[in-house]
Amino acid sequence: MGTAVAPAAAANSPEDLPERVDTFVADHVDRQNLAGVSVAVIRDGEVLHTMGHGHDSDGNTVTADTPMAVASVSKSFTAMAVMRLVEDGQIDLETPVAHYLDDFTPVDPRAEEITVRQLLDQTSGMASQGLVSPDRGRFENTEEAVDVLAGMELTDDPGARHQYFNGNYWMAAHLVEEVTGEPFGSHLERAVFEPLGMHHSTSVTRSQDLNDVDGLADGHINVYGIPVSREEPASLIAGAGNVVTTAEDMAHWLAPYTDEGRTIEGEPYAEAATVEELLSPSAPEGRYSLGWREVAGENRMAHSGTHTGHLAYQTVTEDGLGVAVMSNSLTASYDTVQPLAVGLLDLAEGESAEQPLPVPRLIDYGFLVLTLLSVALGIRRLMRAQAWAERLSDRPVRWLVLRLVPRLLPLALILGYAVAGIATIIGVGADPGFVLTLGVGTYWPPSFTVWVCVAALLNLATIVVRARYSWRARSG
Repeated sequence: MGTAVAPAAAANSPEDLPERVDTFVADHVDRQNLAGVSVAVIRDGEVLHTMGHGHDSDGNTVTADTPMAVASVSKSFTAMAVMRLVEDGQIDLETPVAHYLDDFTPVDPRAEEITVRQLLDQTSGMASQGLVSPDRGRFENTEEAVDVLAGMELTDDPGARHQYFNGNYWMAAHLVEEVTGEPFGSHLERAVFEPLGMHHSTSVTRSQDLNDVDGLADGHINVYGIPVSREEPASLIAGAGNVVTTAEDMAHWLAPYTDEGRTIEGEPYAEAATVEELLSPSAPEGRYSLGWREVAGENRMAHSGTHTGHLAYQTVTEDGLGVAVMSNSLTASYDTVQPLAVGLLDLAEGESAEQPLPVPRLIDYGFLVLTLLSVALGIRRLMRAQAWAERLSDRPVRWLVLRLVPRLLPLALILGYAVAGIATIIGVGADPGFVLTLGVGTYWPPSFTVWVCVAALLNLATIVVRARYSWRARSG
């Protein structure tokens, strides 16, 4: 069961919201073994609270002004930049992208019909066709990415199916560059950050550039409940995961979404119709709008973001409440920022909020137990290998082989991942470090990797020792 915060809604008041948010966030960080978290809560264009808790990988205290990489939350920024150009009459959502991109010459003729809207709601028909296909680690800029996308066959007709793919937003960023004649980051700063008062936000082209952002430290990955710093692998993130911002700036960013397009100071920024368009699902399945995703049954829109050392989540409700959460700790087995955001929504509504179960910690503890059990059983098998071989010395060899082959399963898992990684490295020229990082700690927790490696080593040792004793018993 989770632990409740603010058990009686009647006892809550707007005045004590900051205190309740601080307590809830601090408990969440400790409970989930995170390094640092920053949050913003806003209603109807008014900032209710921003704060930070914990530390970054340099040991600095996380505050509301600590830079954080928000990963795919950046897609909503890209969509806003495009929609501002729509307001100015420079772009039309229903016009094919090829109309604006002279350098886009797709091999699949269907791609010539991809509209600007279909890029933003991710129904273009473009999709990843492999582990890291196309290899985003090789691209220096959006122009190179669009050249590669032009050479890919579509996986479906444009507009037929929603398929989440960073390539759509690489192309959207390049679209902005072609229409405005500005680098995408420069335009984002001029058209979004500055008008909204986001003075501590910036945009980068590649993940390597994150190292050059002042105040931004490496993120973390949890290893047996301990946050360990982790550098981002090489990757193109322009348009799809490029924004670095703070909790204070995220409050400014959410203001137009909670107050009909107005800034935090109440000044007009975007048309109310533009905000409505951004938040209205347009994908065939009604799952995705323009850089935002509908939360089924909850009357709110949201978007999450994941780098290999950071997590982020933003959400806005129909009644003008907005929450942003940023964490510098990636928990591969469980999203720790979305439950925190939901708890903050509850607190802002004057309701009680429950801390979720510490799932990452429980998973790590579970794999730790399995690892220790594997070690104990492996040592026991090795100590009894001679007796095992002598006891079965009269059995057919094929029967012994069948008994030993299942012990190759952990090794087969490791080799399977290695083969897939090598195929990806050879097939698309992916960086080996990126392929390794993508799996270990991003798709599954390090504790799982340790367990599989320990189990593979001990099982392999069991096979070798038992086979050796079996040969001796039979030859003797």
